Amino acid sequence: MVEIEDLEYIIQNLFKKLNKSDIVLDEIETWNEILQFNLNDKNFFYILNSGKRIEYVRGKSDKANCTLIMKPELAKILFSGQLDLFDAILTRKIKIKGDSSHFMKLTVLLEYNDDEKFVNLEKREKDWIVEAPEEHGMKSNLLDQAAKKLKEIDINRNSFLVIRHGLLVYEKYFAQRSYETRLRLHYDIASITKTIAALVVGVAVTQGLFNVNDYVTDWVSKPTNGIVPEAKIKHILSQTAETEPAGTHFKYNSGDVINTLGQILTIASGMPSKKYAQINLFEPLGIYDYSWSKAVADVMDLPIGFGMKISPRETAKLGQLFLNRGKWDGKQIISEDYLNEMVKPPFLNTNSGYGYLVWLNNSLGKWYRPFKNGTGRMIPNAPEDMFMATGFYGRFIFVIPSLDIVIITFGKKLVMESLDTAREFYNAIAPSLAL
Repeated sequence: MVEIEDLEYIIQNLFKKLNKSDIVLDEIETWNEILQFNLNDKNFFYILNSGKRIEYVRGKSDKANCTLIMKPELAKILFSGQLDLFDAILTRKIKIKGDSSHFMKLTVLLEYNDDEKFVNLEKREKDWIVEAPEEHGMKSNLLDQAAKKLKEIDINRNSFLVIRHGLLVYEKYFAQRSYETRLRLHYDIASITKTIAALVVGVAVTQGLFNVNDYVTDWVSKPTNGIVPEAKIKHILSQTAETEPAGTHFKYNSGDVINTLGQILTIASGMPSKKYAQINLFEPLGIYDYSWSKAVADVMDLPIGFGMKISPRETAKLGQLFLNRGKWDGKQIISEDYLNEMVKPPFLNTNSGYGYLVWLNNSLGKWYRPFKNGTGRMIPNAPEDMFMATGFYGRFIFVIPSLDIVIITFGKKLVMESLDTAREFYNAIAPSLAL
């Protein structure tokens, strides 16, 4: 059983570290709300920004903007940085009353405490060339307005980048003290990890290590429970490997089924697939500002379902690789054929809105997402050729080939279906894309 004094000790030590961080101080600069904790109606405490410092106060506040109801044991896990937020909310281990954005603010601060140590402020050899938006048919004032709207929609929005014609034309981090640090900060990108993993698979296919039409059992003799007999690699890539016959039903998976791809990459390449990704995709693109979350840090196989942390600038390179048709510095990293397959629905009647671990915006039929389904374009006012990598709570890569644009925006907005947030964000950004 967790004593309130033990929890208080953990929190106060944590806040001592947080209050020394320019990143955290930037994050709470305009955050003056009260986040209250109710531990089984017996103990109450709240946190707030008190004179540009985050403070812990024991007792109950009558002015709380958000109240979290949870057991003391869960509060300890939360402040120790070990909480599975998705599971806690989905199973209602945490109940939220009031404006949930303030709870997400706390989770953001806890992430920064973990991620700041990875920051390396060295200038990279293969970094972005920066030019003004006006040189590429865009307007600075419209992009500024889009950035402002994003921050109004999500108080925890931390970044907004636009790449056009292969150049960085807009970059916003909503910070002053820590702006330079945020250029390199590693952000948890949740399920965007999936789309990046599909690119790693594309490298392996391009190198001839295996084919997407290979059976899973050609590489893993006893696949994890859930993968049906006769399932091929392309069925795992399209999340259709769990219903017989394979390819006939979409089932979104972030666990053992999809992580089988990491095992296959390890076996086919003869090296740990994390290392394979580093040598064959990340380093050729000049990507060094990334790390792995605690849950997958010690795993040798490439995590597929989630777990990557990466800077927005580095993420943009992965989006640009699509627009370069798989080429980087004159070298064909991934074949055009694979990338073309990746952004088309391999099983149109099963899910028209999903390619190889990437979401599509076509109007070819019925699409399915974890918490929503429909027909037509997922984002009605976005171009039909747009595709997107989406991470839980609002991490996005939007790639629009017809406009030669890549957009990156990270943050945390507590909405279970990321598509709802993607639509909000695209509506905010759309006026700046009226080229």
